[in-house]
Amino acid sequence: MTLAEKLALVVLVTCACAVVSTASPLDPDRYFLVEAEPRAQPEDYRLNDDVWPTHYDIEIKPYLEQEGNKAQFTFDGSAKITVSTQKQNVMQIKLHMARMDITAWSVTRKSDNTIIPTLPQTYDQETQILTLPLSSALQANVEYVLSFTYVGNMDDDMHGFYRSYYWEDGVKVWMGSTQFQQTHARRAFPCFDEPRFKATFQLKINHKTQYNVYSNTAIVGTAVAEVGRSLTTFGVTPSMSSYLIAFIVAPYQINDRDGMGILARPQAQNQTQYSLDVGIKLLKALEEWIDYPYASVAGMTRMYMAAVPDFSAGAMENWGLLTYRETNILYRSDDSTSMQQHRIAAVISHEIAHQWFGDLVTCEWWDVTWLNEGFARYYQYYGTALVETEWDLDHQFVVEQLQGVMQMDSLRSTHPMTHPVYTQAQTSGIFDNISYNKGAVMLRMMEHYLTTETFKTALRAYIKDRAFKTTRPEDLFNALNRYDPNARSYMEPWTVQPGYPLVTVTSHDTGFTITQKRFLVNEPDHNEQTAWPLPITFATKASEFSITRPAFYTGMTFEIPMQGASDVEYFILNNQQVGYYRVNYDAILWGKISKALHSEGFGGIHVLNRAQIVDDLFNLARGDVVPYGTALEILEYLKEETEYAPWLAAVNGLTTLSRRIHADDEKLFTAHILDIFSKAYDIVKFQAPTATERRIFTYMRQNVLQWACNYGHEECSKAAVAEFHRYHQNPSVKVHPDLRQVVYCEGIRKGSTEEFEFLWNQYLTTNVATEQILILQGLGCVSSSELITDMLNGIASPHVRSQDKNNAFTYVINNPYTLPHVSRYLQQNHANWAASHGSYTNVASAFNNVLARLKSDSERDAISAFIESNKNILGQAAYDSIKTGLEDYETNKQFTLRNRDEIHEFLDNKINGGAATILANVSMIVGLLMLVLAR
Repeated sequence: MTLAEKLALVVLVTCACAVVSTASPLDPDRYFLVEAEPRAQPEDYRLNDDVWPTHYDIEIKPYLEQEGNKAQFTFDGSAKITVSTQKQNVMQIKLHMARMDITAWSVTRKSDNTIIPTLPQTYDQETQILTLPLSSALQANVEYVLSFTYVGNMDDDMHGFYRSYYWEDGVKVWMGSTQFQQTHARRAFPCFDEPRFKATFQLKINHKTQYNVYSNTAIVGTAVAEVGRSLTTFGVTPSMSSYLIAFIVAPYQINDRDGMGILARPQAQNQTQYSLDVGIKLLKALEEWIDYPYASVAGMTRMYMAAVPDFSAGAMENWGLLTYRETNILYRSDDSTSMQQHRIAAVISHEIAHQWFGDLVTCEWWDVTWLNEGFARYYQYYGTALVETEWDLDHQFVVEQLQGVMQMDSLRSTHPMTHPVYTQAQTSGIFDNISYNKGAVMLRMMEHYLTTETFKTALRAYIKDRAFKTTRPEDLFNALNRYDPNARSYMEPWTVQPGYPLVTVTSHDTGFTITQKRFLVNEPDHNEQTAWPLPITFATKASEFSITRPAFYTGMTFEIPMQGASDVEYFILNNQQVGYYRVNYDAILWGKISKALHSEGFGGIHVLNRAQIVDDLFNLARGDVVPYGTALEILEYLKEETEYAPWLAAVNGLTTLSRRIHADDEKLFTAHILDIFSKAYDIVKFQAPTATERRIFTYMRQNVLQWACNYGHEECSKAAVAEFHRYHQNPSVKVHPDLRQVVYCEGIRKGSTEEFEFLWNQYLTTNVATEQILILQGLGCVSSSELITDMLNGIASPHVRSQDKNNAFTYVINNPYTLPHVSRYLQQNHANWAASHGSYTNVASAFNNVLARLKSDSERDAISAFIESNKNILGQAAYDSIKTGLEDYETNKQFTLRNRDEIHEFLDNKINGGAATILANVSMIVGLLMLVLAR
């Protein structure tokens, strides 16, 4: 039986056995949720504040195999919740529960165990609120105990207390783990499942003796529960929110030292040392920075970090028991790339930072998620930089976080950082780049305004003030205002208004006129009057780029006076891109900037401002603010660029542009790409990193080789294919991890079924999760219809875990050749895809990702005909989603047609007309921009 036949059989068997689930989990950093209108009033999704919990006693007894009449993947549970009220006439108690059967419940007065008479409970399936009516009112300031016994389910959707597995010597080993954020603690025990309801917890787990158990706090007792079972009791937790409880039931092993331990399956223990080493350093560094020792919190005597095979998020900050995808914590230097090591350190720093910003001090509700995630994302870079000092993380922050979130935040569909949410889908959706990236960007902006030392002092005070409490933005603003009375007025507008401004600079003899207007990439002519306090810095020569403490200006228009303004070499706004805005310049200033970029040493323009200019030009052209011809002429300077940050900004811009290039201009665009990457390729060379090169130079090599090979650079392709063939012939001698992505991709692109089956077998047999990701990236470069089908069958099969399916699909469709084949596959195998991915919502997402990259009207028409013929099967939500994708296809097509002539003229002149001189380039730029200013 061939590989294709095997995969097809696996898919059919999988789909035949599949049960319908509510939805497959999505990574909030990558995917938007498709949400129907709320089916209840918004306020009905929130608990009232009549009753507050103070302590939970919970006992969980999981069944990872059938035991008597106990079904596999269920658990028995009991919960006793101590509650009280400060109100009069409280006649009912509302709390959450989901996906469990409550077999008994009662309410008693704690002081004397008096039973409080109750009426039959009611349950709202939509809001997941359980209402317990009482026959007599609760007394104010008296403690009561809510007691529940229940049966829960260990589902496989990576939410609540769920089941996962790994393979050991060919045997599937089942385990249990948790993921409660945002609203899934209620699937493990009845609870007040909102972050404001903080309480202490004591957990007991009744488990088979062959399993080890772990939770937030240390084990304080173990007893024999029954034959073959132990009852393990954990210490009482600090007062914390329900979403932070965590527990694991698994035959794991631990690598521990100095109060920290890495938990992993036995076969992965050889991949835990780096995480342990860097985790210990990061915990110490962040403790010192925040000036609040982790161990000073009662119960936090150690920190465990666990590698979980199936995990919907990247990682989770459960107090004392942090959980991670294996790819985000397990590392081997001979099998993981430099970037994967970087990712592991950064994610660990992010989660450790949450021990203060999220666990100790917790956002009051998910409408201000940024108060948790913005800080964690900030320390993901600047905390890691305290330990890994040679990685230029400040450079990476600007392109990855600030410029990254600008894409989403330039759309009308964006939202403010502080934004109302009610439903489960809304609370999940708020965990997006606005809460993470933009939150971190605002913190960096305020750090540069206040100075680092003042910023640190203010945050230390904020943490001490709000410890063991919840927080709202005004609490943070008040802390900052103690050290600068303008801090709130400067920061708050950025948190409550969506989007960001485009700042336009016009020069005159005595200075510069600055105007601001919200940047909406698809609506350049809008009349919205939103304004922000603008953090302004500027440079007219190399030495001034180090001045990053801004002065804030308010108003739609203001002046920056300067004697001899017309004589400056250039005028560049927003030093090191500390402020969150784009900048457009008049023709004269763009001309000066271009001349400087094309001169020796780039005219002294700081590397982060070069990255800023690159990103701004691509997006100003995309937004019809600067002509594409002008932008591309200025960006020709990239042929001499040698730094990672500007190249990363360029790769981001070129990725978007490549999807909008007219099909008839693909050859010209290919020649353009090979030209601008030519010198960079000669600098980085197709070689493994040297011991002395900068880390970001290694990252730059990976980008340059990937683009060069993808666009047919002969030397790159030849070297990659030769290395793949060498590896194929002798798999015991591996490809250097930092070359694997391009080697695997090119080997598969230029290879046959033999190469595909070889690499797929490597995927199935490797013990290293980071290597699996590299292989999936390589397999996505398939270039024949048969192998595309094999790859898609593989993604739909159980061989690719649910957490990796969306990424694996993205790797395939980022290969433009595959798009028509993928479209036809989805039409023919939609039922299989829905079953393997969880719902038809995922089918819609797959079609929409294809439509976003397609350039073929005939393929568009085929998708349109398919959804009309299968509307009833797809369901209304999926059908409507794909209809929106078809509309977006048309918008993208019109964009391509509108800009085609200008882009074609630039490419044709460049490729077929010879290289122009710098002076001619500048003259063209000035001329074109004069036309822009005139129209």
